[in-house]
Amino acid sequence: MALWVAYFKFKPGTNVLQGLEAFERRKTFEHPHHAQVLGEYWVNAPEDQPQVVVVWEADDEGPGDYYEAAWGDLFEIIVAQATRPVSELPETMPDITAAPRD
Repeated sequence: MALWVAYFKFKPGTNVLQGLEAFERRKTFEHPHHAQVLGEYWVNAPEDQPQVVVVWEADDEGPGDYYEAAWGDLFEIIVAQATRPVSELPETMPDITAAPRD
């Protein structure tokens, strides 16, 4: 399964009451069933940075569309595919000094 990350940033002009509305709405929100959510983080970040980050595994980008439909009225949402860092270096590494071949 692919790994996905969504960054939610409040839309410009969002006021404190609208921000509180998001917290209240979150109490009843259910993640899409075909997403295996690995983490959801509400971040005390500056207004120009994401305030919510969601990480999940899924076979396709469908859950990202679901998040945009559910939360797009309050947040600008960026969805990106992600990878985990390599835990071990391969035994053989490519020769980066070799000249490119045509």
